[in-house]
Amino acid sequence: MLQLPSIFQTKSAQLIHIVAMPLVFFAFMVVYRPFHIEENLMVGHFPFGVHLILLSCIIFGTMVIMRGVYYLIRHRVDKISYFFWSIFEMVVSAFFVALYAWLMDRCTDPYFLVLSRALAWVLPVLIYPYVIITLSLFLVAAYRQNQIDLRQETKIRFYDERKNLKLVVAASSILYIAAEENYVKICYLDGSQFSEYMLRRSMKSIEELCAEFGLLRCHRSYYVNPVHIKALRKERDGVILAELDVDMAQDVPVTKRYYDALSDRI
Repeated sequence: MLQLPSIFQTKSAQLIHIVAMPLVFFAFMVVYRPFHIEENLMVGHFPFGVHLILLSCIIFGTMVIMRGVYYLIRHRVDKISYFFWSIFEMVVSAFFVALYAWLMDRCTDPYFLVLSRALAWVLPVLIYPYVIITLSLFLVAAYRQNQIDLRQETKIRFYDERKNLKLVVAASSILYIAAEENYVKICYLDGSQFSEYMLRRSMKSIEELCAEFGLLRCHRSYYVNPVHIKALRKERDGVILAELDVDMAQDVPVTKRYYDALSDRI
């Protein structure tokens, strides 16, 4: 599948890119000073260290803008387009680095000559943190999914508000949980039969339990098991419904607040 794991769409993932790229660039240039960069930055009245700090700030600012744009369109980005987006971010960073060097040198050399040098500085250096971060995010996503899969094979123990054990059921058997006044209605499969159980608890009190076993909040009054979602359907009036793979189960309403997170998991 070409869909990116949802971890790539989180704010923390964008923050990692924003911080890591300029730091790696600065550290690499200070330690190795490749591509004769020290000679190429002997422009203006600033020493090499000041130029390097300013270039790192330029990359930081570029990443803030690019990752901000990416965050806005994150749900439209798959694995292939993410690869090209990452390349595009590096090229844009090189563009602004070249613009800085060109202006500091008072436009002595043609801009595109300076740009070719900047591409030789930026792309080979930034490709390493991009690869490392991308692989790390894939590994974290795989680990989390594996943990959820393992929990789906285990049983959930539901206790009432007095801490009395009332229901033990395999996580993979749960279809959805709905709020019913002072109760929650647990809808699950007992073998091949559709079953319901009324438990005296609030939706808030079972939030951590549901999250632990991969059940997702899809509505103020519903949790749903994404394993059993066959399709997400938007009605003409704008209402979104999750269609389950069990004929006797009702369609579960989904609000816009939870739609993105849910669609990433099915």
